[in-house]
Amino acid sequence: MRVLCSTTPMEGVFAPALPLLTELVRAGHEVLVVTAPDLADRVRATGLPTAVAGPPAPVAAAQAVADPVFAGGGQPWRIGAVMFARVMAPAKLPELSRIAAEFRPDLILQPPVDLAAPIVAATLGIPSITYGTGLLLESELMAAMAEWVAPLWDSAGLAPDPHAGMYRTGYLDPVPVALQRDRGPAAGCARPIQPHVPGSRAEALPDWAEKLGNRPVVYFSLGTVPIFNQPSMFEPVLRALADLEVEAIVTVGRTNDPEAFGSLPANIHLEQWLPLAAVLARCDAVVCHGGAGTTLAALSHGLPLLLLPRGADQFPTAAACQVVGAAQVVPPDMATADTVRSGIEAMLTDASYAAAAARLKSDIDGMPSPATVAGELFEVPF
Repeated sequence: MRVLCSTTPMEGVFAPALPLLTELVRAGHEVLVVTAPDLADRVRATGLPTAVAGPPAPVAAAQAVADPVFAGGGQPWRIGAVMFARVMAPAKLPELSRIAAEFRPDLILQPPVDLAAPIVAATLGIPSITYGTGLLLESELMAAMAEWVAPLWDSAGLAPDPHAGMYRTGYLDPVPVALQRDRGPAAGCARPIQPHVPGSRAEALPDWAEKLGNRPVVYFSLGTVPIFNQPSMFEPVLRALADLEVEAIVTVGRTNDPEAFGSLPANIHLEQWLPLAAVLARCDAVVCHGGAGTTLAALSHGLPLLLLPRGADQFPTAAACQVVGAAQVVPPDMATADTVRSGIEAMLTDASYAAAAARLKSDIDGMPSPATVAGELFEVPF
């Protein structure tokens, strides 16, 4: 079978699909990934065949900010909705259609924000399956995107879909039921799949990792999206970690230069990027922005979380983790060194957080693996 994966040019959006795509190739299927030029090299580095379509994320973001529908304001989700629906989808659709016509896929796979892909699948008369990247998109965001891409469906001679085509055939859900009890419009077509944890436990870490000693180890990240991981945003957490009797592993993302963070205390080990599976296996707690990838990876290891949401889906993800007792949440206007320090101490000393995280780990361990899902994708109807 041929599988075309159309994905948005953001590392955190593509990464959840990687284990499934790898298993599909291993099972003998032909896979092609289509993304914008700014992510294409990262995809090629995984060994997957890659084609290019759609605008780079920075270009799309700039156009979204200038779009009169956004007008420089509105709800936090609105800028993303404008970018995905009003900028990326119409720009990507013609080239994606051409690539798909040439590749002749049996199935199209897409994340919830790649809004051109379901239109191409419907035009070709083939199924499209959405791979989840975290919690389901909020209903207001989905409704806005569906409205804005409706003219693209009309132009293709198709009836517009109330959910932008994202739940037409199937939805692969990486979120344990305890965090997402209501699957809303995806309830009738959802199938669980274990969330992606980048790297492997066997991957090498820098030499300092072998000298961490017996103190608790805390991992800190603000993800990979530049607007959420500016160097100044790290400051209160780095100050808090410097004051604690812990070893801190910090990753700042490939767009940041570690030198920009200056001289750091000996207990803080800062790198651009590290294989998360190898890092989390050594940790006792995680501090992060509430991005779905890092959050689900931490919970896959049973680690309690201190969450510092800034935007996008981070707020609902943080709230869901807090409700089940696996996390504390520090709002942006309260993220001082003192509040962060107190939160980290709570994660390390209050056993209830670790117990809640361990329950979620057990749930995740019981979800079907990407290999299982790949083996059933063409055999078991949604």
